[in-house]
Amino acid sequence: MGNVKIKASKVAEAKAQAKIVEDSLRETHKKCSDLTSYVASAKWDGKARDSFLTYIELIEKYHKEVKSRYKKQRKALQKLSEFEADFEESSQVREVKRL
Repeated sequence: MGNVKIKASKVAEAKAQAKIVEDSLRETHKKCSDLTSYVASAKWDGKARDSFLTYIELIEKYHKEVKSRYKKQRKALQKLSEFEADFEESSQVREVKRL
């Protein structure tokens, strides 16, 4: 197993970027949902409507799935800071610092 180096500045930068991505995913999913609702209730019929609605519904499902999975990634990034603090307080680290 290789060495792992975690730079606090890069973690902070990653958290900031993750927030931007999460906000963007939330907004695009909302816009997609709004568009799906609009098309479903519009006075438009025929194969073109059905094809477009199917396409938009697929995009909406995709956005929902990506948004859900991204939340897990962001949560893991948040936990990284907590684990860093826990590591600093661990008995093994205290022993090494006393040497």
